[in-house]
Amino acid sequence: MLLLPFILLACVALLSLTAADLVGRALGLSPLEALLIYMAILLGSVVNIPIYEFKSPGSARPPTVPYLGSRYRLPVWQGHRTIVAVNLGGCIMPAALSVYFALNLPFTPLLLTTLIVALGVFYFARPVRSVGIMVPMFIPPLLAVGASLTSLYIDGSGFASLARMAFASGVFGTLIGADIMHLGSIRKVGSDFVSIGGAGTFDGILLTGVIATILAAILTSV
Repeated sequence: MLLLPFILLACVALLSLTAADLVGRALGLSPLEALLIYMAILLGSVVNIPIYEFKSPGSARPPTVPYLGSRYRLPVWQGHRTIVAVNLGGCIMPAALSVYFALNLPFTPLLLTTLIVALGVFYFARPVRSVGIMVPMFIPPLLAVGASLTSLYIDGSGFASLARMAFASGVFGTLIGADIMHLGSIRKVGSDFVSIGGAGTFDGILLTGVIATILAAILTSV
C-alpha cells in the first residue's frame, strides 16, 4: 500500500509527465507541499484518537475463515467494551485536505459526486468479523473519478478541477458510506478496538483519495 501511489506515478512517465507536473496540475500543490503532507499523513497514521466506546456482547463464530485458497484462524473474542477511534493520518488529515479543496469547488457537482460515492461504497461495504468494514479497493476511486467526470460535464464547469473533485468526493464518500453509514455494523465486527481510517498506514479513506487523484490527473493530462 505504501508503494502503490509511487507505482501509479511511475505510469505517468509513459505520458511524458513528471511527478511535479502531475501534482501541480492536479491539486495545485507544489512538490514540497505534497511531500510534507504525505509525510505528515504517514506520521499521523500511528495516532488514534478515541471518540466513544460501547459494550459488545460475545458471540459464536467459526474458528477459521477462508481467504485466497487458505484458511486462517480467527482470534478468540469474548464480550467486552469496544473502543471506537479516528486515525489522524488515515481519516482526519485527508478529511481536512478535502475540506480545503472543497472550498474552491462547485458545490452542486461536489455534493452530487459525494452522494454517488457514498451510496456506492455503502452498497459494496461489508462488516468482516475481527477485521472491520471492508470495501473492494478500486471501487471507491473509480466511483469518485467517474462521478466527478459526469457531474462536472453536466455542470459545465470544465475538467480543470477534476482531480481535486475526485479526491474530495472520494474521501468524503468513503468516510460516509463505509464508516458513518456502517456505524451500526461495528457491533458485528467483534473487536475491542475499531479505528476509522486506521486499518494499516493507508486505510480505504486515504487510499481512495490518492488513487482517485492520480487517475483523474492522468485523464486530464492525456
